[in-house]
Amino acid sequence: MPTAGPHASSVRSLGILTTTTRHDPPFENRSFYRRLCSLGRKLKLQVFVFTPESVDWEQSEVSGFEYDTRSQCWIGRSFALPALVYDRCFFTTRRQYTEYRQTMEKLRKRPDIRLLGCGLKGKWDVHRLLTADGRFDRYLPPTERLRSTRRLIQWLEQYGEALLKPSGGSQGRGVLHLRQESRDPQTRYTVRGRDAHNTSIARGFADTTELLGWLRLLIGGRSYLVQRYLRLHSRSGGAFDVRALVQKNGAGRWQLTGLGVRLGQDGSLTSNLHGGGRVEAAAPWLSREFGEKRAEAILAELTQLCIWVPEALEAGHGRLAEVGLDFGIDTDSRIWLLEANSKPGRSIFTYLRDEQALSASLASPLRYADYLLDLASYEEAAAGTVVQAQRRAACRRRPVQVQHEPTALPPSRVSGSLYRKSMPKRHRPLGGPS
Repeated sequence: MPTAGPHASSVRSLGILTTTTRHDPPFENRSFYRRLCSLGRKLKLQVFVFTPESVDWEQSEVSGFEYDTRSQCWIGRSFALPALVYDRCFFTTRRQYTEYRQTMEKLRKRPDIRLLGCGLKGKWDVHRLLTADGRFDRYLPPTERLRSTRRLIQWLEQYGEALLKPSGGSQGRGVLHLRQESRDPQTRYTVRGRDAHNTSIARGFADTTELLGWLRLLIGGRSYLVQRYLRLHSRSGGAFDVRALVQKNGAGRWQLTGLGVRLGQDGSLTSNLHGGGRVEAAAPWLSREFGEKRAEAILAELTQLCIWVPEALEAGHGRLAEVGLDFGIDTDSRIWLLEANSKPGRSIFTYLRDEQALSASLASPLRYADYLLDLASYEEAAAGTVVQAQRRAACRRRPVQVQHEPTALPPSRVSGSLYRKSMPKRHRPLGGPS
């Protein structure tokens, strides 16, 4: 295992790993990170921002930035590698992705560094994990990896229409709705959606050859999924979905931070806010759309899914700190799970002017970081207790002036009860004795 040289910081520190930009300081989302730095001080956490290119692996240091509340400006300086890393990297180029991947691989190999959460790999991996769980079959639209254009034509012949979406990416970029037409003899297929630059697309094609030739140029070598197209629109005809933010709290448990209904522009394929959508509070909007009684049942089902889905993803993938979930509700009021994102935004709460939910969304990663750091300290203390007990037991077993060996302290008592007695109740493992 690599990592000769100094260890990560012994300070209670959280480093926010983000992508380098040409701004000053050189990263986006500065308002979000500024609030995290300020909240961190209240929890006695040193919070700073760094980028993959800023790490000095030989010295176990990073060139990062922390926000100074007194001068109200960002200050750049050197920091020891943080004890915890909060991954907020978003990349748009292959070079950025390569740098990010190499940095994450090195961080994972460091025994003195923990990740607040491990980012989900992509839409297909999420679909595969949830399918394997077995509880979510009725919520998952039929989905396949797009391996050949011939298979796409088979989908169109079977269903009449299909949804194409990139395996990676967000904000509705690259999502296309393909439809097989029968009314217009001059137009056999229609396509609408947005390209990789978020530019609107609406085109018709006379035959299969023309359609597939255009798609090959548009998609290029990117990985895509083909999915059954669902009727996910309101009574007025506009696209909508329900965005939920689910986060770990200060006790390491999943909790629903908030919900919002995202409404797309008229004629839009998706309800993504980057495409010009808006947000409304979930409960009153769903009541108007589906009636109060049905809306209550929908919200109860969504709330349960918001706990089950992150648990299932975490069980198959590894530690997660927060998940953004997008749900569709079709014209028969059936719920569909559309997306799961391990690097979610918080803009729905800004649009709703819900300061309580916004504050909770900012504080939750820090409280969970506080919990993980406390847990690491208790685990180290417990490991030390085990070693000391084993040494004492070994001494007692020495046959020096002793005719009968005394009974060694059972390891289960050392690693179990003594560990729990030294741990505050809020950090004790779930299901253990109090």
